[in-house]
Amino acid sequence: MRRRIVLSSILAVATIAAVATPPALAEDPPGTGWQGSVCGTRTAVPLTVARDVDDAGVVVGYDHRSRATSWSSHTGAYRWYGGIDGGRSSEISAISGGGRVAGLAEIDGPTLDPAKAVRVEGPLPLTPVDRAQRTHDQVHDVNDANVVVGTSEILGGQGATEPFVWTDRKHVLPTPDASYRMVRTRSVNESGWVLGSGYRLDAQGVYHHRVLLWRPDLTVLELPPLPGDATFVAEHLDEQGRVIGHRLGADWTEDALVTWSPITGYTFVPSPGGDLQVIDADDHGGAIGTVIDPTSGSALPFLYRPELGFRRLADADGALLRGVPYRISEAGQVLLMTDARPSLWTPTCPTP
Repeated sequence: MRRRIVLSSILAVATIAAVATPPALAEDPPGTGWQGSVCGTRTAVPLTVARDVDDAGVVVGYDHRSRATSWSSHTGAYRWYGGIDGGRSSEISAISGGGRVAGLAEIDGPTLDPAKAVRVEGPLPLTPVDRAQRTHDQVHDVNDANVVVGTSEILGGQGATEPFVWTDRKHVLPTPDASYRMVRTRSVNESGWVLGSGYRLDAQGVYHHRVLLWRPDLTVLELPPLPGDATFVAEHLDEQGRVIGHRLGADWTEDALVTWSPITGYTFVPSPGGDLQVIDADDHGGAIGTVIDPTSGSALPFLYRPELGFRRLADADGALLRGVPYRISEAGQVLLMTDARPSLWTPTCPTP
């Protein structure tokens, strides 16, 4: 999704072999449960909606006027990006680790005002991907090379979508076959590989969720399915080609954090207790998300590190937090929604 460029040869070579092998994969390790908490300070984010945060602590989203905005958590400086057509709404949806931004801006239309993907290509204003009236765009990610990934919804198309990558121009991404529906992108790494997903129709007329990877040459790979009827909800593609997300069992049990590697296939870390959802991840195998407390029904925000296990997020005084974490930077800062307001959590306490 973000950040540091490394050689992509591991992914380019090993992905082909891994996808070609059957999904006879690693056994689940023993459950680890909660491993304590990790504390930090929370700062209120003065944006109406905060979408993402970069490695320098710049938060992007939109302000109370529905205008694309960024705010620096270190300097307090704001930046307004404007829009495309007059007073139409706009937002910054994603920011790369190095500060590249991409988002959405509405355009004037005869009957509708569809949102179009936008990015900065030098001096402002924002540059739209196109002005087509037939689609409404969503932007999911951008890398330091200004490559943007998103999904276009075809207006009046009864849910039809077009996953796209915007490099020199907008490219609609292919699917493994014509049966796929509701295909969306999710993440792009610095090597230009794109993560997404869709639903594939089988011979019995049943749709099955599948995770997809697109190479920089726009060809597509389908990851092996999880054993049984479990669903792999993929959230992040890192610089080593690992895909991180969570498993949903057919009966909504046996939730787990899942990592797919082009070298080792799937590995699973069971939920520490309760329904688990991974919402974002970083390039070090870490992840954030929520576990639903089976007793209270509350969402318990967590930070997962491979070397530390699942830990609850806490304030600087050790008080455990409630709410939903939804973005993490490579610097370890987390965007967290609490009491219907965004805040930025910064780790400050030493980890035992």
